[in-house]
Amino acid sequence: MSKNLITVLLAVAFIAVGATLYIVYSATGTQIGVAPVEQEDENLIDSIISQVDTMSLDQKIGQMLIIGFEHAYLDTHARKMIEQYHVSGFNLLRRNIKDREQTRQLTADLQKIAAIPLFIATDQEGGKVVRFSFLNELTPQIQIKSASQAEQVAFTRAKELRELGVNMNFSPVLDYVSSTTSYLYSRTFGADPNTSGVLGNAMMKGYLAGGVVPIAKHFPGYGDLSLDPHTNQATLRIDSKELEVNLIPFKEVIANNPASAIMTAHIVIPDISNKPATLSSEFMSEILRDQMGFMGVIITDDMEMVSAGESIGQSSVDAVLAGVDMIISTYTPEKQIEIFDRLKKAVVDGEITEERINASVVRILTLKSTLETVQ
Repeated sequence: MSKNLITVLLAVAFIAVGATLYIVYSATGTQIGVAPVEQEDENLIDSIISQVDTMSLDQKIGQMLIIGFEHAYLDTHARKMIEQYHVSGFNLLRRNIKDREQTRQLTADLQKIAAIPLFIATDQEGGKVVRFSFLNELTPQIQIKSASQAEQVAFTRAKELRELGVNMNFSPVLDYVSSTTSYLYSRTFGADPNTSGVLGNAMMKGYLAGGVVPIAKHFPGYGDLSLDPHTNQATLRIDSKELEVNLIPFKEVIANNPASAIMTAHIVIPDISNKPATLSSEFMSEILRDQMGFMGVIITDDMEMVSAGESIGQSSVDAVLAGVDMIISTYTPEKQIEIFDRLKKAVVDGEITEERINASVVRILTLKSTLETVQ
């Protein structure tokens, strides 16, 4: 793999650390970003390049998957997916959680057999979406009214999660929802988009300070959708000006966290694309990457949702081609393996280039490297 190519891919991932900056150019001489030149960052780039160079295609594809499993212990399926399929992480649901001690044991057991440290993720938004009901910080996002409160809630929540071995949280919710009757309203800040951006940014800061990777969601926003996209097709009929309003919270967070992680929405906005945003290059590459300057990891909402499409294997290929880095499949073991096999076939057949896979793995491993320093 070309070190120059990977340096370009990696370099833009370090903007947020506050080091001395230099301009990064593509092979054609186009300026594409800036990055720090501190020796420690150069060493990290070299280390990740070397690591990706030694990885098999199976290992690379595995690093693009976050999955779920059925039990509250390291079961046969979870073990197989780590040892044979090299998955990047797990999404813990209530079915996986009994109490503090059991959760600590589970996360430790998962990490113990992984060659590359795992993302141990969950949905601990507060309010009605919590996986760990025995924790103390359960404030609903809609009750958060100031930046200081948002940061403190996220920091406290992150410390509690990290103590259990959880290092990634699918929060904050940045969707701008104006209608109180909409599907997502009670999970949002219930505020105007500018305020939502400020509060979301404060939560990102608090989570990171507490040692947990935050995932801002759901780009580009489910908006005033009335039906649950887990069980229904999701279409939002807004024009480009209305879309710009929905993007304001994401722009605020990206401006302050350009190398973080964002979760997608399986929302069709016909004025922009006839595909769910997760599968749309217009949204993932043109808007999120090129126009908004996001350089971090793009993670899908669960691909087993009805709104993601009928064929989970093909939809996952389409998502990667659109610009997504990581695929989530939480519920069905057979579908998780189908995703892996279909992505591998797409690379072998030339439908997806291995360089495209490498770019995602570089971003993923770069994000994982922050787990070692953010405590």
